[in-house]
Amino acid sequence: MKAFILALSLLLLLPACGGEPFHLRGSKPLPELMLQGIYLQGLDPQSDFALALRDGLEDAGVNLKENPQDAATTLSISNVREHRSVSGYSSTRQVREFNHSVTVDFTVKTPAMAESVARSVSATRSQVYDGKYVLGTAEEEAVIKEELRREAVRLILLRLQALK
Repeated sequence: MKAFILALSLLLLLPACGGEPFHLRGSKPLPELMLQGIYLQGLDPQSDFALALRDGLEDAGVNLKENPQDAATTLSISNVREHRSVSGYSSTRQVREFNHSVTVDFTVKTPAMAESVARSVSATRSQVYDGKYVLGTAEEEAVIKEELRREAVRLILLRLQALK
């Protein structure tokens, strides 16, 4: 009897699993128009963020184009801001915590769109500072900045996936 109820409940729950299939983070495919080629503009090609963005787009299967005429989509990065601020002090007024943030403003234009779409993404992380470990803290800051760039790229890819 238990097996019958289990089988019946399974048959009733299966139709509820339809619709949008489940995707792991970052595995949802980009729209076909994006995969036909993206022209990237507005960045110094040798900057840290530009390198992270190129890597992220290529990992997502995007074909980056050198000429805007060859691309089906234009991704224009208008502003990249990396910021560090103090967010915590000790009782002796020594710095104990920093907030690091990256904000990227961009626009996307495809032939199917009447006008370009402007978006912004932001990523923030905090860092606990200890004056005893200055060299380790500097290395940790570099790692946090790299992680923030990758997170901003991931957020840009999510915004691109949402475009029709």
